[in-house]
Amino acid sequence: MGKMMTNDPETILSSIHNGIISIDSKGIISYFNKTAERLFKMGAHEAVSRHVRNVLPEIGQKFLLCLETGKPYYGEKIKEKDVTLICNINPVIGGGRVSGVVGVFQDISEIEGIVKELDSFRVMKNWLDTVIDSSYDGLWICDHEGKVLRINKSSERINGIKAEQVVGRNMRELVAEGLFDRSVTLEVLKRKTAVTIMQQIKGGKKVLVTGNPVFNEKREIRFVVTNDRDISELNQLRDQLQKAQALAKGYSTKISELEMQGIDLSYLIYRSQEMQRVVEMALRVAQVDTTVLLLGESGVGKGMIAKLIHKQSQRSRGPFIRVDLAGIPDSLVESELFGYEKGAFTGARAEGKIGFCELANCGTLFLDEVAEIPLSSQSKILRFLEEHEIIRVGGTILKELDVRVLAATNKNIEEMVSSKLFREDLYYRINVVPIHIPPLRERREDIVPLIYFFLDKFNKAHKKTIELSNEAVATLCDYDFPGNIRELANLIERIVVVCDVKRVDNKDLLGFVIGSKTEVSKCSHLPTSPLKDAVREYEASLIRNALKKYGSQRTVAKLFKVHQATISRKIRRQST
Repeated sequence: MGKMMTNDPETILSSIHNGIISIDSKGIISYFNKTAERLFKMGAHEAVSRHVRNVLPEIGQKFLLCLETGKPYYGEKIKEKDVTLICNINPVIGGGRVSGVVGVFQDISEIEGIVKELDSFRVMKNWLDTVIDSSYDGLWICDHEGKVLRINKSSERINGIKAEQVVGRNMRELVAEGLFDRSVTLEVLKRKTAVTIMQQIKGGKKVLVTGNPVFNEKREIRFVVTNDRDISELNQLRDQLQKAQALAKGYSTKISELEMQGIDLSYLIYRSQEMQRVVEMALRVAQVDTTVLLLGESGVGKGMIAKLIHKQSQRSRGPFIRVDLAGIPDSLVESELFGYEKGAFTGARAEGKIGFCELANCGTLFLDEVAEIPLSSQSKILRFLEEHEIIRVGGTILKELDVRVLAATNKNIEEMVSSKLFREDLYYRINVVPIHIPPLRERREDIVPLIYFFLDKFNKAHKKTIELSNEAVATLCDYDFPGNIRELANLIERIVVVCDVKRVDNKDLLGFVIGSKTEVSKCSHLPTSPLKDAVREYEASLIRNALKKYGSQRTVAKLFKVHQATISRKIRRQST
């Protein structure tokens, strides 16, 4: 009986997943299987013996065309009622003529669902491919036997290979060929756990590699995912850090040496490479007992470098005597430098006087503004530098001295030599080792640390807590400071003393910086400043501008028709 049921055509056709419909030569439906009933939501008894066009209009049209022409239709997409179908329609040939039509139907909603799912998987695959290839670290995916299934772009870069060279091959082969010294994938397959190793690849590069197993539901390894990280950059950073630490250690050693010799490092404020070179040169020349000429504009720190040289030299235990030659009248230069005997000239002390050169014996004599030495005295200065001997004014006894000479000037002495205003032989004698100190506008990196150094210094000195906004600091950094560090120090002190606001902003700086767009400070109490203070400030501004233009106190004194000592005194008063 089972055999009879199996061979029964009706049973077979009704069991097929596809819908089957047939019509006779007159277009009457003669067969309508179970699947057709499900697809079209009607029973066979509702369809059989009725004209196909009355039952299924869209399908009926195709059936009648096939019946009329005998032409089959394959893969036709037809929408009938609430269902979209793919159908194959074939004529039934009998006696040499078309005696009917049979159609086989497949509901494509299932297929469309599968297609959408495939599209979703395709989009996800593309997204995963993008993520994998955008990883900066290398990624390898191998199967449970160690065969390479996929590597990303970073792996190609790190290992110096192409994907096609390794995909489909086993890790054992790649190790045998020398691509790696060992494989983390094989280690993971062996240990069945995550493994991290340092792997050396072909060419000697070292790579940090981590392999992770991916298990199936039976706890069997299905894949091994490996992460590669090129540590050559880390090694470079480590080397740079070690160099930086070594350099910092060297600076620390140098600072320690300076501190041991009593140098006040709090005044050596700089960050620029230009000043670093100046300090290094000063430290080198300090070890030899030779004459040094410090060159640079007024206020750049020539005196501080001179002190640094003295403190670092073998004469550091001896005196450091600074002589401001610009503040000494021409007629008194020799007596001030070499001293004088009693009764040497009218107005001299009865007991005589020791000169600066003798005071500096066994130490350092710093001749500041050396270009201001009058021509009449330059020959005696030259003899002292060459012979290290002096004779006091009005005296006859030759005295031998052990003095190192440092000189400084803000003038162009070479031009003065050409103009016969400075002796050429004296110039060459003091210019043994020249050190040029650049102006503050050429080493702007030093402005910020100097601002905060002076701000802290004057806040403590005047018991204030003035702060500068970031915008105010930026404005000061853009200013050229023609008076250099001296001007910066005076400016910060004036801000601390004058301003009554706790936080100084850009608007509060107006009028403090020479050359600003407004001439009146916005500090609230400036309009009520005493006339004497206003006159003194105006006078100081005139002297600063004149010195900037002419460079010489003597020339400025002639311009204002006052004695040079008056100009020198006013400048000193501004600095204190």
